[in-house]
Amino acid sequence: MKLIRNLFALLGGLTFLGIMAIAVLFCYAPTILQQVDKLEKADAIVVLAGNYFRPIYAAELYSEGYAPIVLVSKPIVYTEINALHKLGIKRKYQWEIFRDVLLIKGVPENKILFFGKDNMSTIDEAENLKIMFAENELGANIRKIILVTSPLHTGRAGKIFRDALPNKEFIVVATPYEPVPEKWWSNFRTAPYIVLEAAKNIFYYFGGGFRSSK
Repeated sequence: MKLIRNLFALLGGLTFLGIMAIAVLFCYAPTILQQVDKLEKADAIVVLAGNYFRPIYAAELYSEGYAPIVLVSKPIVYTEINALHKLGIKRKYQWEIFRDVLLIKGVPENKILFFGKDNMSTIDEAENLKIMFAENELGANIRKIILVTSPLHTGRAGKIFRDALPNKEFIVVATPYEPVPEKWWSNFRTAPYIVLEAAKNIFYYFGGGFRSSK
């Protein structure tokens, strides 16, 4: 009986700790996910695929003289976009819109370079940037990189890129156009993003990762 009581006590303690951990994560999830560095001048700006605030902010950083070149992720083209093209609907690819944003915001075309071809995840982006640096003499001249992404993606993105390219220095910055609501759990866009981002962080922590090659 004593053994059974001890087991129940252990289970109760673990349950309590689990509830407390969930409560802490719930309250402080945005703070935990956001890991932003102090902005300073670098050799290049890297723009990750995703929403269009990223190239807007990258162009502003370029115009302010933070780096002389902008490297842009070229994401995977999903089947539904190809289906639209087959129907004659000329919807631009995301990388084309990113390029247009950068050009309109004043970045010269010869200062915009793309890396990767079918980047479907942050790991893809980091690994394909590493390949580009290995194959292009430009890589030897780029030591410090400003990494532009969304606020809630900064922590995981910084970890992945630093793991993939340990010989480069990354300054991870967030776009200023995506404020995180204080009551994030009540926001229909922020809530699922945080839940998914938290899951991706845990998945990566345990060695997982999504790659287009798979």
